[in-house]
Amino acid sequence: MTTKQDKAMEKFWPLLTYPLSYADALSTLSKQQLTKIRTNLDISNLSSLNKQGLVEKLSEMIPGNLEMATRYFDHNRLKLVQKIVKNEGIWDKPLLELQQYEYFRERGILFPGTVDGKQVVMMPVELLESIKSGELLKEHSNLNRNTEWIRLTQGLLYYYGTLTIDQLKSFVISEDDHPLAQDDIMNILFAAQDYYEQFSINENGYISDYRVVDPETIVKDRDLRHDLDYCPFTKQQLLKAGEADYVERNSHYMNLVRYVLERYEIDREEAYLMAEECSDAARNGDSLASVIELAQNFIEIPNVETMRNITDLLVPLMNSTKQWAIKGYSPEELSAKRANVSMVLNNVPNQAAPTAQAEVIDIQSKKKIGRNDPCSCGSGKKFKKCCG
Repeated sequence: MTTKQDKAMEKFWPLLTYPLSYADALSTLSKQQLTKIRTNLDISNLSSLNKQGLVEKLSEMIPGNLEMATRYFDHNRLKLVQKIVKNEGIWDKPLLELQQYEYFRERGILFPGTVDGKQVVMMPVELLESIKSGELLKEHSNLNRNTEWIRLTQGLLYYYGTLTIDQLKSFVISEDDHPLAQDDIMNILFAAQDYYEQFSINENGYISDYRVVDPETIVKDRDLRHDLDYCPFTKQQLLKAGEADYVERNSHYMNLVRYVLERYEIDREEAYLMAEECSDAARNGDSLASVIELAQNFIEIPNVETMRNITDLLVPLMNSTKQWAIKGYSPEELSAKRANVSMVLNNVPNQAAPTAQAEVIDIQSKKKIGRNDPCSCGSGKKFKKCCG
């Protein structure tokens, strides 16, 4: 396995020379990879060429066909490419994810390679000269809009998990946006999907956060709550949640982290990862038993007392975690919302009871409470007539 991985990495970082020409860069790629570049840059009428012919044509045509690709850049991608241009087409300390190198390579912009035994990223001299003499990488008018749309999308999916394309557009596109925004946003999101891998767009028309396990089930569960509006968030909240590696760490999240750090030989990064994965499982609607099982991938639970302590930490974490099936509310938020509506309706005759329900876990029994179950407070009333 190691040998296969080593060979794959050698192929990913081929031996190249600096300065780099398009002929040398493209010659290291397969015909399938060259076709990917041609497709991404909308270069037509080259499908009949053999690999060498394709290399020669693409070497000539790529610089003049990059405007479409750069139109969908955000600030991060533009600044990175500008940085490499300022450094005369080479970056000798690359810090990208593998799919980000592929993103630039599949558009004929940057190529990962090995020069003098060191992994670098390079821009072909033909493109470098074209950029220096033209307007290709100037700050364009849509750059701020593209960046904001991507961040808003990532923030919305952090809280809602899965949306239809039409739902996403209704949240993101404003009345002030250009009429062509409906078309532009999809091109921008498809490019961002490839570069960041923070969300995915499937063939059924759903766009989902990368942590979502089953988009269709979330949608079905939400459809049962048709009278419940999506939990409201401010634009600033969504932009913050759309930042790379954002995690909402409430007091229950931190309580779990502290407990684990104090009682287990586990480093801080692992403790945070455990809490994050437990939160992600809760967002997906996993049961308490499943979340406990997940926690056991990180820590041992050797006895009943430890199980009780861990459970007492996980229950409030799950109850306070905003969940995708209930439209971005946490179970405790939705129960409070339902209780407030019930108080109003009790004073208005002939009003139907609210349909929205939250799966709250009772802190004592550690079980989900049904609306018709006896209330855990001991009043003898049904949960829906008492604390629910």
